[in-house]
Amino acid sequence: MTALPLFHGTFTIKRSWSATPERIFSAWSDPAVKEQWFRGPPEQWRETRRSMDFRVGGVEVAEGRFDNGVTTLFEARYHVIDPNCRLIYVYDLHLAGALHSVTLSSLNIQPDGDRTGVSYTEQIVFMDGKDGVEMRRDGTEWHFETIERLLK
Repeated sequence: MTALPLFHGTFTIKRSWSATPERIFSAWSDPAVKEQWFRGPPEQWRETRRSMDFRVGGVEVAEGRFDNGVTTLFEARYHVIDPNCRLIYVYDLHLAGALHSVTLSSLNIQPDGDRTGVSYTEQIVFMDGKDGVEMRRDGTEWHFETIERLLK
């Protein structure tokens, strides 16, 4: 069997939000808040399963199906949790039942006067050998726009 080549990619998104570090961190740590922004496009995607065990070693799962029948499965494990400061986790993304990518994610939250700086980086290995960085960055930017609306 010949394995498909791997493609490695990285991106960082930075924001400055007028919310406290606690409110921003809750977007990732509070299951009720996270499910409001961490989902597929509502006009195309339906959630089928969600769970979140937010602790070091804990696992988060979000699964759904697009209207065209393609399934998605996000499975994450938390490695570092510094409340209101930083979060490091690894997640696998499956598309249509196949492992699509493995990603190391890091979130850094820093107070900056009356604002809070947010820096989020993903280091990704795509299993199909294709460069999916821009598509992933676009999806993450969409999530960040949703978080920003929730924080207002």
